[in-house]
Amino acid sequence: MKKRLFFVGFVFLGLVPAVLSAQILDNQAETTIRAKLDNLGISDVAIDLNVRVTIPDNVSAGIEGVDLFATVIRPKAAPDPVYIEGKPSGRPTIVIATPYRREFMALLYLNLLNYDYNIMALDIRGSGSSDGAWVSFAPPEHFDLGYVIDHFIPEQAWSDGRVGMIGPSYMAISQILAAGQIQSDNGVPRHLKALFPILPMSDVYRDIVMHGGNLDLEFIPMWLGLVDILGALPPLLYLGEDSLLDPSLENLKEATDIWEDHINNIPVTVGWILDPDNVDKNDFYDSKSTMIYWPDKPQGGWQFGPEYPDNLGETVIPENLPMFIIGGWFDIFTRGTLNTWEYGLKNHSHSDKSMIVGPWYHLDGSMGLGMKGLLNCDIAARWFDWKIKGLNDPFMVKYPVLLYVLGEEKWRAEKSWPLSAERTETTNLYLSKKKASYSLLDWFSTRNYANNYAMVETTQKEDYYNSYWFFKTFYTAKDNPTLDHDPTDLHGLTSRSSTRWIMGLTALVSQLSKAMFNMNIDAAMPWEDERSDEVGVLTFTTDELKADLEISGPLKLTFWAKTEFDDPLAQSKVDDLLETLGNLNMNDTSIPHFVNKRDVQWVVEVNDVFPGGRARNITSGWLSAENRPYNPLNPREFDETGYVAFDPFYDHAYKKPSPIEENRVYKYVVEVWPTANVFKKGHKIRVSLSASDFPHLFPVFRPSMNTLVIDDNHKAALTFTKVKNAGDAVWVSDPTDYVLSNLN
Repeated sequence: MKKRLFFVGFVFLGLVPAVLSAQILDNQAETTIRAKLDNLGISDVAIDLNVRVTIPDNVSAGIEGVDLFATVIRPKAAPDPVYIEGKPSGRPTIVIATPYRREFMALLYLNLLNYDYNIMALDIRGSGSSDGAWVSFAPPEHFDLGYVIDHFIPEQAWSDGRVGMIGPSYMAISQILAAGQIQSDNGVPRHLKALFPILPMSDVYRDIVMHGGNLDLEFIPMWLGLVDILGALPPLLYLGEDSLLDPSLENLKEATDIWEDHINNIPVTVGWILDPDNVDKNDFYDSKSTMIYWPDKPQGGWQFGPEYPDNLGETVIPENLPMFIIGGWFDIFTRGTLNTWEYGLKNHSHSDKSMIVGPWYHLDGSMGLGMKGLLNCDIAARWFDWKIKGLNDPFMVKYPVLLYVLGEEKWRAEKSWPLSAERTETTNLYLSKKKASYSLLDWFSTRNYANNYAMVETTQKEDYYNSYWFFKTFYTAKDNPTLDHDPTDLHGLTSRSSTRWIMGLTALVSQLSKAMFNMNIDAAMPWEDERSDEVGVLTFTTDELKADLEISGPLKLTFWAKTEFDDPLAQSKVDDLLETLGNLNMNDTSIPHFVNKRDVQWVVEVNDVFPGGRARNITSGWLSAENRPYNPLNPREFDETGYVAFDPFYDHAYKKPSPIEENRVYKYVVEVWPTANVFKKGHKIRVSLSASDFPHLFPVFRPSMNTLVIDDNHKAALTFTKVKNAGDAVWVSDPTDYVLSNLN
């Protein structure tokens, strides 16, 4: 009763009367859409603002039916004659399934109307005007979209039964989840004919929520807050279902009930991450991950609990469903995007998959900034024309991958990702205990001298031992590098990491400068130089390179370390914090777990050091010590037989973390996210190793002294794939011109 009274008061204060809200919504919805259409020179279109899509109960899957709402924008002119089962029909329909309000997201893709497609922007379950609770990628969404594609759209007079999907981020992930639930005949989808996912992920736990077992603090709260704010806006249904700005009493009551449900669901969404049961990898995360529809399955298959649909994870993305993927090297989903390509589409032919990976963060990558063909949907339209309409216009078949190569700052067309074994070789750079070469031009050489060690191609005795000229056979071991973690002095704020995990919001100025004015002002941006953030952490730097060195793909850092937590003063502060959390009724949340755990947050940055000292971050990796790949039979040992680096299915340490013991030496492997970078002649390669990445990650509150054990028996190394030659790859001057003019 109190909730109801609160909601009524909320409506009274924020939406008096509903008609006023309808006018506001009209300005944001149909008026905005028509203004955008006018700007694009598109006229004579019909806008069905509130189209009801009734999803029936799915008894076998245990999913309750709901009413979803969509906006359909379609050309009024008669379509080209198309016959489905001998009968004339309508046009192909491009679906944008979103929790971010359909009236906003539809604006991104209106240019597709110029290519004779219908556009259907759909509020997913529990968002916008759609009924039910928002479940964020959970199975009800998969099944809803499958029904919309295979049942609702083909039954509409404006549809010819053929469907495509497009959109970034959440809308990209929704496409792949839908692909796992669509109908097909002998592997050929009946209605869904092509996808265009922009910046998708594949593993909810490892790609976005927990990086190496460390809780994301920067993106997740911001994202959940965004979705909840949008969910708290009044539904478009207030405008009326059948007659715009003349809603029936039933429409008004239904809209009010939906709005109330959305607002009341906000505490549920906040509780997802605060739930202590969701600290470790589990069915909650796996059931939301597109990787459950990959052709390869974990050993024994996906074993979901009884509360999930019986066959969840048994189906696959059809290998005959064409997919064009867009990714970004600085995106929050870089790992997930490239894993989708490598594993999710492993059985697709080259003519049914293409991928572009640019120098983008999440926000600018979602728009395809700097690539006109993505901004105006011309590339997507060409893909849809070929794959949906069947026009004989093949492209990007010989070279299905287009990569922006950092360092060279140029585009290159490739035949595969990862690059072929004939062009690459696995290479190591070893961490040394001798000091890095001093540079008079680089202030970092002085400021971090005590912690700046060398990184070498091959190890010599002087990398591990001191020698004395008067006793040529007398050596003493060099001191091992130590990393001091002080929770009051955290690292990460001025690094690229912080910019990356706020989706590149702070980098929009520099990204727009490059895209619109062809002016690169990156060197002046604080997140483009890691040095100020890395003073006080362990750094390992090569000498100046004698020739260009290109790396491609993921990297890994292998090392041994021991940890000491003893600090009575710090312990008392942690106890005080836990007591405060208890007074705030936070003891039944996950927060005390993260505050109280005795752990190390290993943070690895790989940087390109320019002449003069600027250290540009290329890629990063993270690992909680308790999530190291340990032997299940003996957690003190490394899992030498079961662990394979970058195996997306290797997750037992994330499902069952093993806390470390003080002063015991453990082997760690930190997986570093993939990249493509040329370290130019005269540059240096630097690896930094720290114990915090704030505000990206929830910090470890316990101070620690961490000693790297480096010697002949414990060789620490950065391992990566070096590109030996360019093969028959093709350098591209203008990516849009290349894609739109490509004829093979």
